[in-house]
Amino acid sequence: MRRNRDLTRALAGVAALAFVLDVVGIRWGLPHPTGDWATDGLSPLGPLALAWHVLHGEKWWGKYPPFHFLLLSLVQAPYVAWLRLRGEIGAIGAVYPYGLAHPLVVLGRLALLARLVSVVMGVATVVFTALAAAELFGRRAAVLAGLVLLSSPVTVYYAHTTNLDIPYLCWTTAGLWLAVRVARGDAAVGTHVLLGAAAALAVATKDQAYACFALLPVPMLWRRWQAGKLLDTAALAALASFAGVYAVASLLAVDPTGYLGHARQLTGPAMPYVGVPLSAARVVGVSLRTATATASTLGWPFALACGAGLVLAAVRRTRGAEMTLAMALSYYLTFVIPILYVVPRYVLPLVAALAPFAGLGLASLWGEPGARRAWARRAVVGVVVAIGVARGASMDVRLLTDARYHAESWLAAHAPSGVIGTDADPSYLPRLAPTRPVVRLKLAPDGLHYPGSEPPDLIVLTSARYRQYFWPPPRPERRVLTALLRGELCYERAADFRSPQLFGPSLVRAVSPHIIVLRRRTEPCEAVGTLAERIIQPSRARGARRFHLESRS
Repeated sequence: MRRNRDLTRALAGVAALAFVLDVVGIRWGLPHPTGDWATDGLSPLGPLALAWHVLHGEKWWGKYPPFHFLLLSLVQAPYVAWLRLRGEIGAIGAVYPYGLAHPLVVLGRLALLARLVSVVMGVATVVFTALAAAELFGRRAAVLAGLVLLSSPVTVYYAHTTNLDIPYLCWTTAGLWLAVRVARGDAAVGTHVLLGAAAALAVATKDQAYACFALLPVPMLWRRWQAGKLLDTAALAALASFAGVYAVASLLAVDPTGYLGHARQLTGPAMPYVGVPLSAARVVGVSLRTATATASTLGWPFALACGAGLVLAAVRRTRGAEMTLAMALSYYLTFVIPILYVVPRYVLPLVAALAPFAGLGLASLWGEPGARRAWARRAVVGVVVAIGVARGASMDVRLLTDARYHAESWLAAHAPSGVIGTDADPSYLPRLAPTRPVVRLKLAPDGLHYPGSEPPDLIVLTSARYRQYFWPPPRPERRVLTALLRGELCYERAADFRSPQLFGPSLVRAVSPHIIVLRRRTEPCEAVGTLAERIIQPSRARGARRFHLESRS
């Protein structure tokens, strides 16, 4: 009993720290008139719109499953009802201001409510991971595993957003904890029912969660076969629970047509990973990138601790540890390899599955009271954990000091009007008023293309977009971008904005990109450009204009 109380208190402290890291800077980029600074984040009105379509039997499907949308609509509904009673919602429209009397305020609060749900689920993810570590390796390893997961800048970032990565990871780690309990001998039907439900909710939140559970039954069935009870009431209850919960949460049982529409969109040619040929070279490349991304997301000291923990678990033959490894291997084989693509958020299931082993490695280094040089070993653990937590807190600093805040102030003070041109999506730009004219530019190998007959007054560039031109192999658009930055295409640099330099990689390119503002020159274009290229008169191309580059001989 005392051991359970000690674990509860320790996990409460871990949860409190996770909450602080996840909630500081929660208003990052809010309110946003056209979306969100978090790429792939849900729009503030998206959950309510989906609920409306479902209730009225209209088209609802998209590239994401509906469960988290429906959950968020329940959270947002009381606020919307209050607005309705106050008369602040008129005829609903599909474009800004969407029928709202105070659209910016309402959009900001709806987005904030959705983000707070992510905060809660981020804290729950840390707790579930720590509980799995407690089942496997004890209380000290559980606390350290929770600290490892909450310290990752990637988990801190996505707990601040309306992306689905933390919500599906929450249900996935709940399923992992329950699977570990089953593997360690918990034969209760209730545990199996909850395991099936957690897996179903994870997949109904984001489809890629299927990969976390695809191979998980293999070690479970192996143990059952060894025990001579391959299928029993508990196993059948888990299967029934998964099927029933998923059918309802994914709306398969409610609207099969909508579910099939979602499935067709998810597997259609519009998805960026469709049609990438499989080859040995690509598999090796994506495997190396996955290992690097996982280590960077964990942090290299924690990654080394994870390696030590894996060795210790193998030597001790810890019962149930195979479940975490099976989840990691399943995700790698059935998601990462098929799409041949990886970014830091795609390795979050791997990080969560490996965190208990990092906790074991650090707990073993900590040692028992009276151990030789215990103070030195504990000092090392303390320093590693402190650096890790500071690394996670650095994401909060990046959110609070995002360079786009300064860019917005400069634009309001020095360029309150005029057409703005950009080649980036709104998620990577300073927030601009919905009434501000913005045109989309295209950097092409032959010059800068812009719609209409007149070039924009200002050009806003963001490193989240333009740095791709500098990736190997060099792209031909790099020449045009370089000319722009040198002042050779009728534009000169007016201002640029950067956040303070912090230790460690940023890992998420959407956070605080470098912003450059270029202003159109007042003198004739022909007077500009004395280096490698020379500007000639704008020429028409497919109904648009371009500044053309002509190499000097």
